[in-house]
Amino acid sequence: MERYLLDSNIFIQSEHNLPQDIFEGFWRELGSLLEMGTAVLHQTVADELKRKQDPLASWIEGLNGIETMAPSEETLEKYLEVCSWADGQGYDSRALREFKAESRADAWLCAEALASDLTLVTYETASNSIRKVKIPNVCAGMGIRCINGFDFMRAQGFRF
Repeated sequence: MERYLLDSNIFIQSEHNLPQDIFEGFWRELGSLLEMGTAVLHQTVADELKRKQDPLASWIEGLNGIETMAPSEETLEKYLEVCSWADGQGYDSRALREFKAESRADAWLCAEALASDLTLVTYETASNSIRKVKIPNVCAGMGIRCINGFDFMRAQGFRF
């Protein structure tokens, strides 16, 4: 069974573009996938949502049996590899600092997907800019499976 690691923007952008009061089916399906473990909530994403006082943090807490995935020892090793890869790609120093910031999930998500053989799901798109390290660029450069939110919904049979 393929498992999916969700970027925080999957929650945040979905909240803005697929409001819970109109797209109840989306939120029910997403909650079910999180409860079954098909979709994975990483600790760094949960922390981002809580820090931003996002209402979705409460929604997630209301789901049954959701355990956040904490970084493992192998994830730490992969995190260093991800950061090293980013360092060698010509990004400006501000972009690298932001990517590696402890309060940001992106580098940790890439490392976790690599360490745990998960497919990373994000609404980010690849970019040639040196001003921001983007998840799809890291995934392409490091051989990590990465899909967008709509491909995730299609793969899981979401229907509205």
